[in-house]
Amino acid sequence: MFLLAAKKKFIVSLTILMVIMSWGGALVFHTLLPRYYFAWYPSIPIFFYLFGLFYIFMFGYCYRVSPQRMVAVYLVAKVTKMLLSILIMSIYAVAVAHQVLSFIGTYMVFYFVFLIFETRFFFHFEIKHKSNRYKYK
Repeated sequence: MFLLAAKKKFIVSLTILMVIMSWGGALVFHTLLPRYYFAWYPSIPIFFYLFGLFYIFMFGYCYRVSPQRMVAVYLVAKVTKMLLSILIMSIYAVAVAHQVLSFIGTYMVFYFVFLIFETRFFFHFEIKHKSNRYKYK
């Protein structure tokens, strides 16, 4: 029950954050910085949303199978996201090569906002997980 509530809260929070970041970024690009808008902008929020969903379902699986490895799974998810992000930015810079600095800057803003969001969620998840584990012993 605890896991289901945590997953639901994460998905709702992720969706709200995604809508705010996506529309806020589009508003900034279209009103304040129209010269720096790039056609691949919508792909950035989509990537982070899909990775966020992968992230929570991976934690759900780990929580059911091996809860003592949650921290290791968290670290693997962070490293995977970082390496995948470097790969995506490199491919964009080489293959598309249009508004590269705008793409990388926007990508990094999304990366850090979602890093903070996911870290904060995981921190609170671990605190509640440990308190529930000790409560029922």
